[in-house]
Amino acid sequence: MKKEKKRKLIFLLAYVLSACLAVYVVRPYYFYSILIVLAPPSIANFLWLKNSKWKILAFSLLTLLLFAPPVELATRLADVWDVQSIFPRPFGLIPFENMLFAFLNFFWGLSFYVYFSGKDSNNSLSPRMNYLIILYLIFFLIVFGFYFLDKNIITTNYFAMAVPILIVPAIFIFGKYPELIKKTFFTTIFFATVFFVYEMVSLQIESWWWPGEYLYSFNVNGKTFPIDDVIIWYFLSTPVLIGGYEFFANGYGSQK
Repeated sequence: MKKEKKRKLIFLLAYVLSACLAVYVVRPYYFYSILIVLAPPSIANFLWLKNSKWKILAFSLLTLLLFAPPVELATRLADVWDVQSIFPRPFGLIPFENMLFAFLNFFWGLSFYVYFSGKDSNNSLSPRMNYLIILYLIFFLIVFGFYFLDKNIITTNYFAMAVPILIVPAIFIFGKYPELIKKTFFTTIFFATVFFVYEMVSLQIESWWWPGEYLYSFNVNGKTFPIDDVIIWYFLSTPVLIGGYEFFANGYGSQK
């Protein structure tokens, strides 16, 4: 890694740690803690890109609008997690704060990956994005359709939800292109670190909490911390996000 990128990497880590400390001391509402901890490094990292800005922004927005709401709806029905809210919730369930968090998760994750590990060389979306949009729409319509017909059908636990939205795509993408796994490693470790620090702070100041049932849970200073979260969010969501971006947005492997 070049010296300039090393300096920027140190800057990102130092900022997150400093911002998390500030949030722990000040204890702002969850919405403001997201703006303090995640928004500035996301924007800075995005601005470092030269050729991939539009593609990353488009992919992140599409994923936010079509993928994040049904996931949040189904998991909130099962009371998998909850967060501190200051805005009205659509359907009484979907926190605006989590939609902002989800967008920055996609947006910063991909900006970081492309800048530090990927190729910042192409700003055009692959035709495969049409297939992803169709998959997103099907998933969106199924979840919201069953919400109005019978909520119990889509009320599921954390790990069960991960099977169709993360595990199946991971098997398809990385089974077809196993070399992509190595490309996701650095970004996954970086964000696992960021997620862990931010989550520990958020749990202690009660920005979010885990009220459901999980594979196994730890007690962290009186707060529930599920192992499901470590497996699914820390170490599975980031590789699948990158794999999906490479396959659908970049058309990875289509020129081989």
